Amino acid sequence: MKKILFCLIFLPALAMTQISNNMTLLSNLDLPNLPSQYGCEYGDIWGYTAPNGTEVAIVATIEQILFVNITAPANPVIILAYTVTNAGTSTTSQSLWRDFDTYQHFIYAVSDLQTAGLLIFDMSNVPTSISMVYQSNSVFSRAHTLFIDQLNGKLYAAGSNTQNNGLKILDLSANPISPTLFASVPLNAVGGGYVHDVYVRDNIAYCSHGSLSKIQIYDFNNLPTSFTVVGAIENYPEPGYNHSSWINDGGNTLIFTDETFGSDVKIVDISDPANISIGDIHTFYSELLGAGVPGASCAHNPYIIGNLAYISYYEDGVQVFDITDPASVTSFAYYDTYPSNTQYNDYIGCWGVYPFFASGHIIASDMNNGLFVMEITNNTLGLEFLSFDATRQKKDARLAWTVSNVTDGNLFEVQRSSDGGKTYTSVGDVTYNEHQSQYTFTDKNIPGQDKLFYRIDFVQLDGKTVHSPARSISPEHTEQIISVANPIASTLSLNILKPIESLDLNIYDMDGKLVWSHKESGVAGRMDLPVAHLIPAQYVLTLNWPGGTENLLIQIIK
Repeated sequence: MKKILFCLIFLPALAMTQISNNMTLLSNLDLPNLPSQYGCEYGDIWGYTAPNGTEVAIVATIEQILFVNITAPANPVIILAYTVTNAGTSTTSQSLWRDFDTYQHFIYAVSDLQTAGLLIFDMSNVPTSISMVYQSNSVFSRAHTLFIDQLNGKLYAAGSNTQNNGLKILDLSANPISPTLFASVPLNAVGGGYVHDVYVRDNIAYCSHGSLSKIQIYDFNNLPTSFTVVGAIENYPEPGYNHSSWINDGGNTLIFTDETFGSDVKIVDISDPANISIGDIHTFYSELLGAGVPGASCAHNPYIIGNLAYISYYEDGVQVFDITDPASVTSFAYYDTYPSNTQYNDYIGCWGVYPFFASGHIIASDMNNGLFVMEITNNTLGLEFLSFDATRQKKDARLAWTVSNVTDGNLFEVQRSSDGGKTYTSVGDVTYNEHQSQYTFTDKNIPGQDKLFYRIDFVQLDGKTVHSPARSISPEHTEQIISVANPIASTLSLNILKPIESLDLNIYDMDGKLVWSHKESGVAGRMDLPVAHLIPAQYVLTLNWPGGTENLLIQIIK
């Protein structure tokens, strides 16, 4: 097999505006020519993980529900764009307000305009297909939000047209695709009323009562015959339109938002729900435009994982807070999906966030900018790689690297790949010395005809590893056929020095996931291919042609 030498031409990096901290954008999907309502094209978002590991984002638009495969986060793929119709008709149902939840392998959807009713989608065949298996407006034609109590198989519809002062509760446990009405519960006679959103855990419901500026807690264990009021969160600091809430896994901490400018997010100790006092409530807020900015940004939907709170802020994007100490909540990370705003004065920007994928992928919906796929950047890694070089010295490979800020570890593992970075094996290790920052390693008698990738793994005390960027070493005897401009801003530029009958190009992320592919026939001379959708990162470019193949490390910049 003929070996080809790729000459790397390094270009100056392009500056980009800082719109994030400790959070990395993996991709953004924004469809053209979507219909709008109230100046907005997208609404809420939710997620689903299939048993086979496929991760799906469920995104609301005015006329459609988008089901997007984000398993390869840099390359989101729409599985289904389902056009919603009013129940029993072929008329398209338009609504900015849609809401979703999951139960088993089904997605449940409602909307708060027109008469679509309740829709159920079967996700058992993702990523191949998704099917709508149920639609009915027999219980309600519209609802503002829904929440499913997973332990009991009960669907709670809030703000419906048939129970506007309470909740409609459907039973899914017997047959998830044929729900039955379990109870219709008015709450206005017990100090409640209209429910804007609800969180339910094992028959205990936390109802956000909107303009009443309160959360009331209900015990629904004895429904459909009776229920009791357990407690309430009211008369709290900076009251506003009580919008929505979430509870931590331990069940002792609740956060909630008021959909009102200048009203901070609240975090509440609910260990004793019957006796919640002002002393149990603390506040915090986003400071993206600076502390004390008049009309502080309006928080929308909150969620909790561990000690982190994930909150969609209209004009501040996705904000992540460390809530370990409720009395001293701190900013942990953020990504601004709506960076053009310079003041807080409108309900526009980031609608929702879904942080529950086991992979760590975070998805968010922006009302005009579409789907965002992100991840938390680990700024607490055990060290920083300042440099890393790999060079061929006759039959050996010499590696040299420099590190700083080393903590929580004691060993460097040298990893080598001969298959283009798909798999790595350890070829040796170097012990960390706290008085040393520069290290070397020689990999002796390496294969002479293979292109090799190397990386350094720093092994932390908890067993986790920190990967260096990868480096490559070319075979001893190669013929230059193609040159590639590298790094790459938005266009992959190749210069084909000898004609090639056909060329397959694939780009993989450093986890081995395919993020881009292209095929050309009759290749010669200069070739420019757009790759602007790829986020700044290191990738592997694989090229295949009749009689040959090559792997190349490339760097995408912006």
